[in-house]
Amino acid sequence: MEIEAASSLHRPIKIWTDTLSSLMAILNPNSHHSMAREIQTLLLSHKHMHPRWLKAHVGYLGNECADQLAKEAITKGDPFLLPKPLSYVKSGIKSAALSI
Repeated sequence: MEIEAASSLHRPIKIWTDTLSSLMAILNPNSHHSMAREIQTLLLSHKHMHPRWLKAHVGYLGNECADQLAKEAITKGDPFLLPKPLSYVKSGIKSAALSI
């Protein structure tokens, strides 16, 4: 949503996240996660936007506010389900096979 909102600004934009695993999925050209692929496509069409990582819980005011809003969304927002990633399914199959 950030990418789409900022797409009309034609200047360098950094999009910060404290979730390194998400950033790695977005930057991985072989990612199988549909949301990561969608974000990759958006970033390719908006080359002035650059995702960046920052360490969580070290006092960055904007990040602390984002964390607070995320907590509120979890407790007060509308629930929705995300499908489990393929890696989760593969891990479960492997564990089951090994236990047999």
